[in-house]
Amino acid sequence: MNDTVVLSNDQTDCLQEIVNVAMGQAGDSLARFLEVFINLSVPRIRLVEAEDLPQTLTEMVGHSGLISAVRQGFYTADDGNGLRGEAIVLFGDTSFKELADILAYEDDLDAQAESELLLDVTNVLNGACLSGIAEQIGTELAFTPPSVLGQHIAAKEVVTKDNLLWMQALLVEINYSLENRSFNCNLMMLMPEDAIEVLKFALDKLLEDFD
Repeated sequence: MNDTVVLSNDQTDCLQEIVNVAMGQAGDSLARFLEVFINLSVPRIRLVEAEDLPQTLTEMVGHSGLISAVRQGFYTADDGNGLRGEAIVLFGDTSFKELADILAYEDDLDAQAESELLLDVTNVLNGACLSGIAEQIGTELAFTPPSVLGQHIAAKEVVTKDNLLWMQALLVEINYSLENRSFNCNLMMLMPEDAIEVLKFALDKLLEDFD
């Protein structure tokens, strides 16, 4: 593991607090969108190697069932030198019927309808969570349009080492579930090495302000 991208304990604690606030905002946005109570996990923050990501995703999902996944890139307009990365939301296969039921979706739940549901929920989660993080560290993020990586696939098939442009990335993982429902999804943010250095600088500035 490259020591230059490792966060200190203080930096990790600071980022944990930032993510806690942001995921709460995202959970509130999703709760208002679906009009249900949202359960949130404690966010997990760690470094991951590109070659280990497929196995990490499998462990994250925690079962052998199929999932669907949506990715969305984010970046700051700082000549390519700012914070950047991508957010991937993983949905358990039981989530489609739950979402359709909650949203009173009356049409046939075909692949196109499922895709629309995935994109709608992803926009709500990513917009609130990532914007919440950016606001706390004093920057603004732009987003690429969300795109479906796959529907009803194994977690290890979501990404492969060959289609990643980084060797190491900071992984922030958040789990959302609905009270008394089988719906669940995992939001993970991946920031490559150069973006980690930008993030560390922003965290150090916040820590200085707290002193």
